[in-house]
Amino acid sequence: MNLAMPILNRANEEPERIAISHGQNRLTYSQLAERIRRIAHGLQDRRSASDRIAILSRNRLEYAEVFLGAVYAGFVPVLLDPKWSLSDIHRVIDQCQPNLIFCEEDLSAMIAGEHSHYERLLFSNEQQGSFDVWLAACKPEAIAAQPNETLFIGYTSGTTGVPKGFMRSHRSWILSFQASKRAFRLDKLEQAMAPGPFVHSLSLFVLVQTLFNGATFHMLPEFDAAEVMKVCDSVTGMTLFVVPSMIDSLLRLAQPGTTSIQALISSGGQWSSASKRRCGQVFAGTKLYEYYGSSEASYISYLDASNKEKLGSLGKPFDGVDITIRDEQFQEVPAGTIGQVYVRSEMVFSGYYLLPDETENVFRDGWLKTGDYMYTDNDHYLYLAGRTHNMIKTGGLKVFPEEVEAVLRQIPNVREVMVVGKPHAYWGEQVTAMIQWRGGQALSLDEIKRLCDGQLAKHKLPKELISVDKFIYTSSGKVARQAMKDDWERVMG
Repeated sequence: MNLAMPILNRANEEPERIAISHGQNRLTYSQLAERIRRIAHGLQDRRSASDRIAILSRNRLEYAEVFLGAVYAGFVPVLLDPKWSLSDIHRVIDQCQPNLIFCEEDLSAMIAGEHSHYERLLFSNEQQGSFDVWLAACKPEAIAAQPNETLFIGYTSGTTGVPKGFMRSHRSWILSFQASKRAFRLDKLEQAMAPGPFVHSLSLFVLVQTLFNGATFHMLPEFDAAEVMKVCDSVTGMTLFVVPSMIDSLLRLAQPGTTSIQALISSGGQWSSASKRRCGQVFAGTKLYEYYGSSEASYISYLDASNKEKLGSLGKPFDGVDITIRDEQFQEVPAGTIGQVYVRSEMVFSGYYLLPDETENVFRDGWLKTGDYMYTDNDHYLYLAGRTHNMIKTGGLKVFPEEVEAVLRQIPNVREVMVVGKPHAYWGEQVTAMIQWRGGQALSLDEIKRLCDGQLAKHKLPKELISVDKFIYTSSGKVARQAMKDDWERVMG
């Protein structure tokens, strides 16, 4: 089934219902359906050897319209990140060879030089852009195309290397909609917001899921805690999809009992137990959920955060998801033993775009390798130990930074933390904690070790503290680990 079809059908059922709200702008389902058909008509009229279009834009109404119009027309949207370097932008354009590029006017210069021959349609804020002129000439008469096997091509964030394209199918997203609806009890979804950038699949997924369910999506150009709170205060029954760093920003503004949110759903990094408890106090009555997943795997596991006995867990698998934890010989390990997580479900991605070898390497006997190390308890709840590419090796022993960070985040003085392996002549690497202190109240290394005693093995305790004024974050709200390490190494000389 073409993923856009149910959204257009909503226009027949509730034509005047608001589909997308963006500041003072409102788009009804009837208006959205007309614009989707116009875009699809314009694309179908220019079908060529390439069935791909590229989008280079921040969050705006046209982004949603073009994405859905391309899908309806049987084209494959390719998502370009405005925060990429010029070399990354050019590399991805060379790889995907788009039929047409839709971009914001002020970003158009990023597609220049050897790529200036690509036709561009521009979104403009000040006056009518070339996109508006093109759209006005298109007729709202397109008929849904047979869905392309690929729904869209997204890209990894590129913070640790070259962006890598991942392909998701129509079926994988539809099954993901159904899985989240059951897990998060979204049967009565009416209002939703995911205030991150659309170029990252979380916010785009929530946008499309909201429209697929006939609800209203509230769009922000970028995350702003005050604006999020303002919208939540003005709307009844909001379901909010956020990452942990956004939650911390909201908690700094919110007053207990003043904001009504139906559900708050966290992903994109482990949500600290302290923050969960604080949310339970500030947003009393709000359903709190945390889930674990990835661009490649889609949904993996989820946790009802009101379950106080399992606050440090990542929960149990979603319906339809099989999980196995294996050692280096690909043998299953018992409960309590750390191993690498492998996933199997119909929601997983189709592969990496034009990278058959990398696609083959990430699967083993039908299981998707996540690169994450975890263990389960006797109740089959998952617990994160760490990620392969972040692992520290000190004195021949493995240390996962995420495990140390989870303990440090429980200390009230710690606002943000990142643990890295600092090169050491004897140990190989030394466990080092970069910390942003809350209110400037720094603790000594001895105080930190004393507070962590009994929760971490001796070799996992930080051997050095580095105080930082602020952290660098990716556009999806995660700590930019590589950028922070590069910045630190530059300062240290």
